[in-house]
Amino acid sequence: MSDPAGPGARSNLMPPMWLIGLLALMCGAVIAWRVPALLRAIEERRLLGPDAMTTNGFTLTDELLADPTLIRWGAPEEVIPIDVPRIWDVEMVDELGSSPRTRFLVSDSEVVGVVIDGKARAYPLRILQWHEVVNDVLNDVAIGVIYHPLSETCTVFHRPTSVDGDPLVFGSSGLVVDCCLLMHERLGPGMRSSESLWSPTDGEAISGIRAGEHLSLVPFRLTRWKNWREQYPDTDVLGMAESQRWYYKKEPFKPYRLIDRPKYPYSPQPPPGSRANLSRVMITRQGNRWVASSAPYSDMLPASAHVVSSWFAVHAREIPGVDP
Repeated sequence: MSDPAGPGARSNLMPPMWLIGLLALMCGAVIAWRVPALLRAIEERRLLGPDAMTTNGFTLTDELLADPTLIRWGAPEEVIPIDVPRIWDVEMVDELGSSPRTRFLVSDSEVVGVVIDGKARAYPLRILQWHEVVNDVLNDVAIGVIYHPLSETCTVFHRPTSVDGDPLVFGSSGLVVDCCLLMHERLGPGMRSSESLWSPTDGEAISGIRAGEHLSLVPFRLTRWKNWREQYPDTDVLGMAESQRWYYKKEPFKPYRLIDRPKYPYSPQPPPGSRANLSRVMITRQGNRWVASSAPYSDMLPASAHVVSSWFAVHAREIPGVDP
């Protein structure tokens, strides 16, 4: 008995070939993004042994090992840092913005703005949240730009030099303390035990050969693209990696911020009802101590280097001066 709908009806139920091809392309992009990190994690376990599941191969102090807020969430560079940034001028941003389909920055997009010797550069949070660490050179000065979306921590610093005189490159260690990432300098294969762990909240090395050293922090502004561009019309911008444009259009941490519940442990807890855990504060160095205030969007920058972080992270580090 023949099918009353006919063979043409059955073929209409099949998705078009272009859609199948697009799905295959998207799957390939996801695989290309995640498989290298998975292979690195497998190699870490093979090279570093079972302790890698706690320490990631870093030499940790007894105090750090005993810290109940120390968490290993993944392998080093599982969040892939940017080592060779693509830099776009404002004309490129405007060209992309002429179409809703390719729009890159809008007026209220958040950026980390840095000026060194008169040269301005904006680092969009929509890119930083996917990489956390950018190793850049601005006006011939080697800098590192950090943004950790789980703790809202932003830091910009001068990258110190290695023994051979080249600027160190940094990455995410895969370890967090008080729900804030620890970064490390990447010395190369087989050198993990010689690398140090650094806190981006104050730029101090808390473990490893460089323990006790402090990074030279660079003043910056966490602001809106519209404000930054008006003040620095000749600014350039950290551009999108071509292979990852699809990711940059997403906002994976927006629900996390709305829930306002830090992902990992931290201690001590802020006073009940004091303010939102993830509300931002600005941390500045005043004399021999760090002081926090709630003014990350102020047009007036302090003369000293500073950090932007979250209320809960500041409280966990017992930084004084936060307004209640």
